[in-house]
Amino acid sequence: MAEITVPSARGVTSALTNYGFGAVAGMGYRVISGFTGSGLIGSAVSAAVAGAMIKGPAGDAIPAILGFQAGQGIEIGGMLGFGGGGGDEPEETL
Repeated sequence: MAEITVPSARGVTSALTNYGFGAVAGMGYRVISGFTGSGLIGSAVSAAVAGAMIKGPAGDAIPAILGFQAGQGIEIGGMLGFGGGGGDEPEETL
């Protein structure tokens, strides 16, 4: 279970370091996605390269988080025929 504690200098330094890693990886992602495009495959390649820029758990988290965000935009139900993903026409109401 997570704890809520008084911030320590070490904890703040660690969080700031991770923020910096994320910022650098974000810039790398932006540069790579300029070459690969913003589609699903281009985004996956960009996320993998950005994650490879940072070693350790922070580097492992970057592609996982970006993949999670990409997955939220994919309409699985419509692709499997469970509704959703229809045309742009509004439903008719009585």
